[in-house]
Amino acid sequence: NLFNDIENIKLNANFNNIENLTVFADKEKLMRVFNNLIKNAIQSIEDDQQGVINIDISTDKKNVLIKISDNGKGIDDDMKLKLFEPNFTTKTGGMGLGLSIVKNIVNDINGSIWFNSELGKGTTFYVKLQLG
Repeated sequence: NLFNDIENIKLNANFNNIENLTVFADKEKLMRVFNNLIKNAIQSIEDDQQGVINIDISTDKKNVLIKISDNGKGIDDDMKLKLFEPNFTTKTGGMGLGLSIVKNIVNDINGSIWFNSELGKGTTFYVKLQLG
């Protein structure tokens, strides 16, 4: 709901009829992870573009997989290796700590995070967490 009022962005959430998943993690830190990933997705979309961000959650017996996809600019190959490094940013503002903090939070709870990106087509971030 926090991001629903952005004019040129359509946010779709597909929870695949999943309710009441439990992971052992700090709620505030997980909110920080997902808010950061969604904000980055929004910022990857040009102002004159109709943006689409899809959030998809799936699960097996041991893990939950959260996918956050956008149809934004994509990530240049030169930047892909640096993306999770502290102080790396592609933006004019900010300190470049967002994705390094996200990665640390996910790693601290024995999860994993990775992404696929195609320049000009968009990016998908994946967060895999163990179910409690």
